Amino acid sequence: MRADGMDSPSSLLSAEQLKSLKVLIVDPNAFLRGVLADSLRRLQVVDITGAPNASEAFNTGRHLKPSIMFVDWDAGRMSGLEFTREIRRNTTGIGRETPIVLLATEVSHEQLMDARQAGINELLLKPISAYSVLTRIEEIVIKPRKFIDSRNYIGPCRRRREAPEFAGPWRRLSDQPALMRSGEALRNNAVRLREIIARLTEYADSTANDRSTGIRGMYAMLSDNADEVSRLGDDVVVRVWRCALRYIEGVGMTDAYSVDVVKYHFQTVARILDMPDEAHQLRTAVAGELERLVAKKIHGSAAPLLAKAS
Repeated sequence: MRADGMDSPSSLLSAEQLKSLKVLIVDPNAFLRGVLADSLRRLQVVDITGAPNASEAFNTGRHLKPSIMFVDWDAGRMSGLEFTREIRRNTTGIGRETPIVLLATEVSHEQLMDARQAGINELLLKPISAYSVLTRIEEIVIKPRKFIDSRNYIGPCRRRREAPEFAGPWRRLSDQPALMRSGEALRNNAVRLREIIARLTEYADSTANDRSTGIRGMYAMLSDNADEVSRLGDDVVVRVWRCALRYIEGVGMTDAYSVDVVKYHFQTVARILDMPDEAHQLRTAVAGELERLVAKKIHGSAAPLLAKAS
């Protein structure tokens, strides 16, 4: 177990297989490159290289010969889709069959189809967690797909052999849809959410004097709990959780980061849990106001967030 209390997820891959991987991360956001690198290190991947844009990635990749590349949808001047197409066209000096995991915040059905046509292997939606990263690596290493080189398409076979009904690269057969619950189940969910909030608040307090560890650890813990919050919470709680992640992504490792802002998100979740389900309009308004305040904070509003929220 790590010092921050987070266990590494169990893997179908051996430690030797994971340690042998060479991973190249292409993302213009240095903070998010670090977050992904932290998740990979939790999985015992040790050979990790980052690049802020496609040009640097091509130069680095020619020598590195990566086993897997994680590429953000917005990879700088060249988009992640354009980056993938160049790799598949064999114009960069990086192996054209190198597996590519595309990172994105959200995608429409049309964008998903474009990504598949560009030749990606997997799509990974943010916020990421060590577990979600691991599932993509396992999909690539354990279930490699035949590489197709045709007039109309170059890339991994787009058919999932064992799951013809597979709905998209981001969705796993083990994923559970959000269910509407009532009565005792709702009360149990609220208790579990409060436990998660208490644990994260305790972590925030314990790392108050270690800024770097606190920021990275908080982002990792928020990401690791995002799936469970989605299952336990309603849409309004999920909005607040995602808002906390967007705040850390937006301010990163800068002086603008305030742990009190993150803790205010937890207080907001607790406040929403105290409201009756019938007060949906009020609960939605609380979440919306927090999102607006965080947007101002990210974009450098001079007024302190908590002063405006109180």
